[in-house]
Amino acid sequence: MHSNAPPLSLTVLCPAGRPATTLTRTARSTVVTLAGELDSADVPRLRRILSGELVLRPATLLADLTEVTFCSARVLEFLAEQAETARFAGVRFAAVAQQRAVLRPLALLGLDRALPVVRSLDEAALHARTRRRTGWLTEPSQPLPSHPEIDR
Repeated sequence: MHSNAPPLSLTVLCPAGRPATTLTRTARSTVVTLAGELDSADVPRLRRILSGELVLRPATLLADLTEVTFCSARVLEFLAEQAETARFAGVRFAAVAQQRAVLRPLALLGLDRALPVVRSLDEAALHARTRRRTGWLTEPSQPLPSHPEIDR
């Protein structure tokens, strides 16, 4: 895509009762936005979507979980696996999350060391611009800082 072109956005059709998934592609990144409750039944669909995006080798691939209200351990494990796959493919990968429903299980399962997490899409864009040579989003993330609302 041309850098001045508007982003391409599409919503993936999902089975009845499953959370909608939106893909947004720009010249610099692909964002897979998820919402609602994610459980193990969503993993095959997420695998098809994220694997398909990795084949296209975007510079940055983000799983936007900011609208997720529940996220099962299996989904988080899958995202950590995708982070590893992306690293080997040379694609920067991270989850975007700031809510307890995602951050708490990540920390409890120790997956915060395998799945890079950023707090917002703006933060992801800033890191991608300023840390391109350091491999940001290809290395395991640092442990998340302590937050009273997350540590409860």
